[in-house]
Amino acid sequence: MKILFAGAGALGSRFGYMLFKNNEDVTFVDSWEEHVRNITNNGLKVIIDEVDLGNYYIPTYHPDQVRGKYDVVFVATKSMQLRAMLEKVKHLFHDDTKIICILNGLGHVETLKDYIKEENILIGVTVWTSGLGGPGVLNAHGTGKIELKQVKEINLDETLKLVDRLNDAGLNIKYSADTYQSIWHKAGLNCVLNTFCTLIDCNINQYGSYDKNLELTRAVLNEITAVGKAEGIDINQDVIENNIKNCFPLETAGAHYPSLYQDMKNGRLTEIDYLNGEISRLGKIHNIPTPVCDVITLMIHSKEFINNNK
Repeated sequence: MKILFAGAGALGSRFGYMLFKNNEDVTFVDSWEEHVRNITNNGLKVIIDEVDLGNYYIPTYHPDQVRGKYDVVFVATKSMQLRAMLEKVKHLFHDDTKIICILNGLGHVETLKDYIKEENILIGVTVWTSGLGGPGVLNAHGTGKIELKQVKEINLDETLKLVDRLNDAGLNIKYSADTYQSIWHKAGLNCVLNTFCTLIDCNINQYGSYDKNLELTRAVLNEITAVGKAEGIDINQDVIENNIKNCFPLETAGAHYPSLYQDMKNGRLTEIDYLNGEISRLGKIHNIPTPVCDVITLMIHSKEFINNNK
């Protein structure tokens, strides 16, 4: 089985390392030149829970350098980079190539359907975390799990066999009919914590220490719940509120600055169009007002604009 990671950033590197260590045929594709060069020349340096596990020479290329066909493709880019990456690697797909997408945010299935049959799309959500300690260096902590669902359940037995094989490498994948609900629940959390921490300029604990944080949280989640239900998703807003609250303590995720905050701080474009921006877009389709998500999306884009025009 030939496995391609279209994007070898933090999570792509972590999952790719796990599969490569389990003797799977893994290839990385990435556009970060220094990252590609360091892995090619020195191997991927793997540090898990502060333990240096050595260097792993996983084949790593720029997208235009790869040839052949792949059986499984993990897309591991930022949400806004998905279509551009698919354009670069679509020549590597065959008729039965499976694409696994566990990107943050909403709306990815519609993009994937432009490149692959619905029955070959596996959409999911993950609570694995990871990081890079520089180009060519994986620096990660803890463990996690993945929830996955085949978009169109044809030949499901083959998918379940694939899940079992990936789990042999420790990916902790659960095939679940509730995956879409989980995706929306995670998106709801991100629509609150990623955006408010960025706009307020604080970490998660500081957001939680504000005595009216629940009013801010519900202003966003009320819109997400309404839009999600119009989309046919059984959203439980209490679960999302609880998940957010559980992030506040310093011993859990309180000291963390969310990824959107980090992207903004480092002058990168953010995933806002796949979070609150997607809620705004879907709200218009269903004639559901989403004034809070509308304004948050505009505010994040205005900060991006200022960053890029300093």
